[in-house]
Amino acid sequence: MRYACAAATSIDLYVSEMARHSRFRVEVMAESDDRLLPAAAIHPLPRFAFAETRRRSRRVAALVEALDPAAVVVQQHLPSAAALRARVGAPIILQKHNFLRVSRSAGWLADASHWRRSSQMNALAGLTFVSQAVLAEFERDWPGVTVPRRVVANGFDAAAWRPQAARERTALVVGRVTPEKGLLEAARALAAILPRHPDWTTTFVVSEPDRFPDYFAALGEALAPLGPQARLLVGRPYEEVKALNERAAIAIAPSVWREPFGRTCLEAHAGGAAVVSSGSGGLREISGEAALYLAAVEPARIAEAVEALIADAPLRERLAAEGRARVERLFDVRRVAAELDDFCAEAIARQAQRCKGGATLAA
Repeated sequence: MRYACAAATSIDLYVSEMARHSRFRVEVMAESDDRLLPAAAIHPLPRFAFAETRRRSRRVAALVEALDPAAVVVQQHLPSAAALRARVGAPIILQKHNFLRVSRSAGWLADASHWRRSSQMNALAGLTFVSQAVLAEFERDWPGVTVPRRVVANGFDAAAWRPQAARERTALVVGRVTPEKGLLEAARALAAILPRHPDWTTTFVVSEPDRFPDYFAALGEALAPLGPQARLLVGRPYEEVKALNERAAIAIAPSVWREPFGRTCLEAHAGGAAVVSSGSGGLREISGEAALYLAAVEPARIAEAVEALIADAPLRERLAAEGRARVERLFDVRRVAAELDDFCAEAIARQAQRCKGGATLAA
């Protein structure tokens, strides 16, 4: 995480939105020297190697001691949360934005890993999960973890989004350049059908193209026959992606893997696009009945769905309106921030009660 405007991840955006709408003063610790997202205060950390959790946690613990916060909220990384829990007295809350997998080791190694991580989580003040799908899998795989937990999804500020009444005839696809995102399947589908619809185009906005360079090259090759009907944009800032969502008639969320949540799908609905979705993982929690779901993430199935929307303007308009209304109702950022605030307040109160009880006992 870099907490930077130019390359904000879904977690960066989540934190900035919670900071903006929280009733707490939220100060952010981040490894970045770029133009930063907003917060009440930002404390820069040196850029450590990925494996240097202990070194990083010592630096963060020193900052926490100086700031004396009511609580510390750690994004995503259990080892960092556990290391901080061992070093600071403030309640530590871990927010999980993906599935917490069990160990792939065999025999006693798996048992030892499971016990260690369960113990680390039980020492925390609380856990939040980005979707019901993530929580359900967690409760199935980690029955020994009894720490308080809650679903706190991504949110969006409806007042900040401006869906355009006149939509551009384009199909928008946004995602990381990884095979599990289904980008190549979508590109091949659009390459097959758009020549029949010369007044339609497609725009792909992708990030992290260096992770799978061969896959990125295949994506470009799949779109190349479309010529000016296709744009492949790399590493665009959030505001530009937001504007594209506000104009596109159709958005495709073709994830092959089980999405923990699927922020790009939430933003497509927020922008007023009609959504084609694989429905994997948390995607159905976002869209409900307000999307066209794929029977399989295959070019032929994606092509059928997109062509159905191209041919049926009333269907596009209905799905767009229903999707926007649904996300306004369920994922308004003020509601989501209040849920996180309440959870943090409960954790702070539990910690205070334990400290009070301990002092009374000692007396």
